[in-house]
Amino acid sequence: MANEALKKGGEVASEVSGETRGFDFEGMRFGVKAWRASASDAREGDVSAVPIVLAHGFAQQASTWDDAVRLLAGAGAECFGFELAGHGAGACSAGGDPAERSDFFDLRFQARALLAFCRIVARDAGVAPVLVGYSMGGRVALQAACLAADDLRDGGDLDRTALRSSAAFAPRGRDRRLDAVAGDLWDGDQFGRISLRSSAAFAPCDRTDRLDVTGVGQRDTAATSAGDAVRMPAAVPFSALVLESAGLGPADDAAREALRERNFAWAARVRDEGVSAFMDWWAGLPLFESQRNLDDDQRERLRAGRLANDAESLALSFERAGAHVMSSQGESIRTLCELAAKGIPVSYLAGELDAKYCKVASTLQAKSQGAISCRVVPAAGHSIHLEQPEAFGAILEEVVESCTPEPAAP
Repeated sequence: MANEALKKGGEVASEVSGETRGFDFEGMRFGVKAWRASASDAREGDVSAVPIVLAHGFAQQASTWDDAVRLLAGAGAECFGFELAGHGAGACSAGGDPAERSDFFDLRFQARALLAFCRIVARDAGVAPVLVGYSMGGRVALQAACLAADDLRDGGDLDRTALRSSAAFAPRGRDRRLDAVAGDLWDGDQFGRISLRSSAAFAPCDRTDRLDVTGVGQRDTAATSAGDAVRMPAAVPFSALVLESAGLGPADDAAREALRERNFAWAARVRDEGVSAFMDWWAGLPLFESQRNLDDDQRERLRAGRLANDAESLALSFERAGAHVMSSQGESIRTLCELAAKGIPVSYLAGELDAKYCKVASTLQAKSQGAISCRVVPAAGHSIHLEQPEAFGAILEEVVESCTPEPAAP
């Protein structure tokens, strides 16, 4: 990404590394980890024009994508791991104690923040990114898609041609360096102006310190002249959507109530038992059985990431962003089909060892009548990007390629 405040320190070579920085949205600081291959390490002639934004799962951080982005960064893709509220650098919320600002954990709020970040990436890169969401991150990404689809139904603009200028869209295979964006972000929901100056909105985020970002990212409703307006993909700021092992929402009211009771019980459990005991139980769920096949280093990193969370943030994630607050399954499938019909590719990935989400994929395939690309990844369970990172990366490369327009004529 060209924005120097994000790109600084984020270049990667043979080993994956990156810098975690902060993205401010309406008083909340979300962590963002940026990866990009150095020009010398990107495969020649294979620099991707379309960036990738990835949202992680419950109790994880952006670093969970490290292995998966190795292939993508090597291909020249600019990747950004968006950390959810209360997770990773996102734990550095402006509200201090999570319980004091529980609204930051709302599924809809996080979805709006994710859309806002995608607009920043689109504006800077000159093309809307591919949006990827895994498990809980898939839930947030799907809610973002539902909000975007609502905008489309209300007459929102889908035209991205204004982003594809000759200045912002260099031929593939050539290292792109764009000017940093230090302007304002147009919010497609309210058509207000959100101040996201690069020096403030993309500030370093120390995981141990509370950050005072009062006022940063707040909506500025001051009227602007037509000459100040920047054409943005107001409704749908992503080129494609990839959901990995993500739920589609409750099938009916009874299912919604059952999910609510389960999620509140889990929230009570993590508060009562503490993170360590809860995560020992969580890792033992049948859903994660295939993760026992990971090597010792991978399993240790996964456990360390889980233990880095605090109990209240995890509890609020269950209560405020659990599956029980999602749109209904029928509405979710309708949304995904509408996006596909508008030319925004939608892919759903499930691991063949994950019976629960293979069933979700089968349901989606049938109810979408093939409009959604549903893939079952061999030898993978719930966490495809951890268990089969090369296969996962190859699929994302295909998606990125399908969304990369031809270079502008000289």
